[in-house]
Amino acid sequence: MTIEEKITYTLVEASQSLLLLKDNFYLIGSAALSLCGIKLDLMSDMDILVSGRDAGFLKTAWRNRLIEEHVTTDDDLFFSKFARYKFSVLDIEIMGDLKVKNNGIWKRLEIEESTSVIAGNFEIKIPTLSEQKRILQLFGREKDQKRIKLIDKELFDSH
Repeated sequence: MTIEEKITYTLVEASQSLLLLKDNFYLIGSAALSLCGIKLDLMSDMDILVSGRDAGFLKTAWRNRLIEEHVTTDDDLFFSKFARYKFSVLDIEIMGDLKVKNNGIWKRLEIEESTSVIAGNFEIKIPTLSEQKRILQLFGREKDQKRIKLIDKELFDSH
C-alpha cells in the first residue's frame, strides 16, 4: 500500500465516528502533506486536530482503540486533549484544542486557510500548503524545518 492508500483506508475506517463530530476538524501533519502531493518516506500515524468537545466524544467512541501506554514528546511545546488510537493500517492521534507554546506563551492553534480533499468516500479538511508551512514554522522543530523545505520545493515546482 502507498502512503496515500494507507491514509485513505484509515480515514474510511474512522469515518463513521468522524462524521458525527460537531465542530470543524482537520487532518494535519504528515498525512496532510502527503495528500497535497509531498512525498514522505515514512508514516506510522495520522494527526487530526479537533475541538475539545469532539476529542471527548472520540475518547468514548474509540475507547476500545485507545493506546494507553503511548508516551508523548514535546510536552514543553504542545498541550492538548491528546489520545492515540489503534486502527488497522495507521494509528490516529487526536489533538483536542491544541495549544502551541511560542515565545513562552501558550496559543491555541487555529487553521486559517483550508481546503477539502476526498479520501475514498470521505471528505476531510486539510490546511492549504501555505497554511501547513505557517503551522510548521510555529512548531519550529528540526523535523518541521525539513518539511518546510519540502513544501517550498513543491510550491516552487508548481509555478
